This record gives sequence, structure tokens and C-alpha cells, in this order.
Amino acid sequence: MRKKAYSKHKGYDSTSNQSQNNNSSSNNDIVLIADKNTKLLDFLFEKLANHSKTNVREMLKSGRVVVAGIGTTAFDFDVKAGVEVRILPKPKLTKGGFFNKNINLLYEDNYVIVINKREGLLSVGTNGDKENTAYHIMNMYVRRQGRGRHIFVVHRLDRKTSGVMMFAKNMIARDTLRQNWNEMVVERSYYAVIEGSPERKKDVIKSYLTEDKMLKVHSSWTNNGGQLAVTQYEIIQENDKYALAKLNLDTGRKNQIRSQMAAIGHPVVGDLKYDAKTDPIKRVCLHAATLTFRHPATGKVMKFEVPVPQSFYKLVTI
Repeated sequence: MRKKAYSKHKGYDSTSNQSQNNNSSSNNDIVLIADKNTKLLDFLFEKLANHSKTNVREMLKSGRVVVAGIGTTAFDFDVKAGVEVRILPKPKLTKGGFFNKNINLLYEDNYVIVINKREGLLSVGTNGDKENTAYHIMNMYVRRQGRGRHIFVVHRLDRKTSGVMMFAKNMIARDTLRQNWNEMVVERSYYAVIEGSPERKKDVIKSYLTEDKMLKVHSSWTNNGGQLAVTQYEIIQENDKYALAKLNLDTGRKNQIRSQMAAIGHPVVGDLKYDAKTDPIKRVCLHAATLTFRHPATGKVMKFEVPVPQSFYKLVTI
């Protein structure tokens, strides 16, 4: 029986000139064409006889094998005669060569790119601004690495939120992350300075979110047909005016933290859209501090952390 594949994509043309060659490659991919119906591991052992069986198994286990555009780790995946089997290269770290005042490059290989985004920078373009975005800046950077290269959006940060953000660098990584986001993302933690301090210093907020015509998200405690949003919070430090909260997302909805904190009567400082009354440092005091995820090709758990802005701590100590 054919086992479930972990992702799908449409990025490769099995009718290209390369498909005429059973051992050709493009962009360091190994491209093979099946000449009979068989099982995937048997096919790989036969066609990659110059590799050790341990190495071949590792290729399959790490998610680097794509059959007719379907990524799979199943050793008994059905391979039909005439089908293209593509083996992607190992992730390799790219060093240096990037500088931008609004973005700090944290990590890059040939599957993902992870950045620290400053507040005020859009994640992706709008009708009014397509170039002054994290996506555009990083896409132009990647395009300089080689013809035809570009990045893909897998999640976003609000314009007024700073912190860790990730893009995919190929369609396999994109589809794997998008289709399995909740399973692959181990942790997403934020820090926020909020107005006042909740009576419960540690709690879970569950509500349903809907967006109005003005693009403002509203939080409802009853199921009104909106998206269920779950946020865990803990108060880390507080004074008589503000509190610093650590927040972990169980779901990733648009404006989730901002709307839910406003709903419990403690909006994020500086978030005038969501009813904040103060804006002492001229920014929304929300920061994506940690992103931990399973690498879409290797399965390795990767954790990225960026420090909480010192200005946040100053607000709760004065």
C-alpha cells in the first residue's frame, strides 16, 4: 500500500531535457528516471549503487527524495515506470554577504532562511508597498545567489512586531511547512508589555477571532464562527503601570495576541488600534522572541532566539 507522503509541490518538470538522462543533475539535484515499476528503496539501491546503502537510507529518511513531485520518506513508496525521482542536496549553511538595517540574518541553508525583523517593516507586500518588506529584501538577496532562486512565505509577523521570522527557499520546504505547520513548529514564544496586570498571573486564553471590514480582529468568548485562537501567557515582571508577559501560541492567527490581550482588558502597550491608551516608546511592544521548528528536510529540531528589547524591561522597572 502506498504510504502517505509528507508534502507535495509542482516545482519540477518531469518532461524536461534532464529526464532523458538517468543520472543528470540541476542545481546539485540528482535526477533519475524509473525504467520499471518498483518500490522506492529498491530503486534507489539500484540506481545509486555507487553510494553505500546507509547513505541511501539517510537520503530517504531525511526527506530529500521527491517522486513525481511528491516528497516522501516511505521506503516502500510505489515508483512507476517513466516517473522522475529527484534527490535534493543536503542543507548547507550559506555564510556572510548580507546586511540590512531592518533585518538580521540568523540562519540560512538551501531549504530555509531565518531572520530577526525590526518593528516597522512589513513582512510581505501590500498594494501600497511591495518593496519595503522583509519578503522583498530577502528575496532580492537570495536571487543574487543564482538564477531562478527565490523565497516563499510560510508565516508572517505584523508590521509593528519585531522578532524571529522564517521563509522557505524551495517548494518542497514551502509545502512541507505550510501543510504541517502545527506539527512542525514546536514553540513560538512572544514577549509583550501590556497595560496594567491581569489578576491571573498565568493563564490560557481561548477565544474566537473574526476580522471586520477595517481589518481589525475581534475576540469572542463564544463560538461565533470565527477561528479558534489559543494563547498561553505568564507575567514575568510588573509595576503599577505595566507588565511584561511571555506568551506561547498554540494557534497562529492574525493579530491573535493583540486582540486577545485587549479582550481581557490589558492591551499591548503602544497598540492604539487595539485600544491601548499609552505609547511611551512609539512602537507596539510585541516581540517574537523564539521560533523552534523541525527542519523540513532533515527533521532536526532547530531553535532560534532573539533578545527581548531592553526598552521593554525599562517600562516595567521604572
